[in-house]
Amino acid sequence: MMLNFLGLKLFYYAIIATIVVGVVFTIKSLFIPLLIALFIAMVLRPLVIFFESKGFSQINIISTIFLSFFTLVIFGFNILIPALNEQAASFSTKIPQITLILEGKLELIQQSLEAKFPSLEISKLTKDFISTFVSNLNASKYFSNALSILTFSMLVPFFAFFLLKDMHLIKKTLLSYIPNRYFEISAILFYKIGNSIQLYIRGQIIDASFVGIMTGIGLSIVGFPFALVVGLVAGIGNFVPYFGPILGAIPAILIILVTPEWATSSGIGMVVGVFLFVQVIETLFVYPAAVGNSVNLHPLIVVLALLVGGELAGILGMIVMIPTVAIIKVTFELLHKYMMAYRIIG
Repeated sequence: MMLNFLGLKLFYYAIIATIVVGVVFTIKSLFIPLLIALFIAMVLRPLVIFFESKGFSQINIISTIFLSFFTLVIFGFNILIPALNEQAASFSTKIPQITLILEGKLELIQQSLEAKFPSLEISKLTKDFISTFVSNLNASKYFSNALSILTFSMLVPFFAFFLLKDMHLIKKTLLSYIPNRYFEISAILFYKIGNSIQLYIRGQIIDASFVGIMTGIGLSIVGFPFALVVGLVAGIGNFVPYFGPILGAIPAILIILVTPEWATSSGIGMVVGVFLFVQVIETLFVYPAAVGNSVNLHPLIVVLALLVGGELAGILGMIVMIPTVAIIKVTFELLHKYMMAYRIIG
């Protein structure tokens, strides 16, 4: 009889797993919009709870937040976006020149290496590097295909609105499927994971926004070309711990390569000075206050997670991997605590 029940349980869970995999495969093109919407909902949820405690209606709070957001977006499109778009379009015209310069530099390195290591296929490595580099520079084309303007302007707010409105119902529904003997640990696990990821995402957004805005302003003050583009990349790159400053500095280095008046000691010094100033302020004050120990991971674990995430899914994988590892860590710690308490393990 016990074997029959076990077989039914396994069959039941196999059906659920198959359905979940099927749904994920079906909506895989919506994964990134859903992920972004979930992040937005998690960041805004404490704000909604706060105003609800003051007696405001939930639907009114959420509607006000989204109306304010769309007002800011319209303002951004009218003021900031045209300038950013103009700089990005101008920068794209520099890509062939940047590619030629890199080819020249790499050819010199190639000749030197081939003289020392004749057995290595350096020319193939050089070609692979150039093709990869150019494809990454044309990332705007990738984004326009994978995530259309329609997706970001309609689907993300749509998903975020209903996730924010019904997040407590979703959580309640998920918990209702959990057997009573596992209910307490599951409820605590939901809370700990949600709180940890919420703090991390909110902190990263504040931190990255600071770096992007201050880098753009600082480079604009010294008169550096494409300052807004460099600031945008620096802000986005800052979502990747440790490697963020390197990713953010790449466009500035490329611009210096094709702009002779900035390829001087004084020009390079001003650009480096802006990056150093922003990074020092961010490291000493902004990051500890905004992010702090929200995920509480050892630096070695963070670096390994970033390398694995980068190998699996590039920059997006590096960004997503830290919260994923944090979820695994919180889950393991809680399960270990309960198993020790109930003497399941030593």
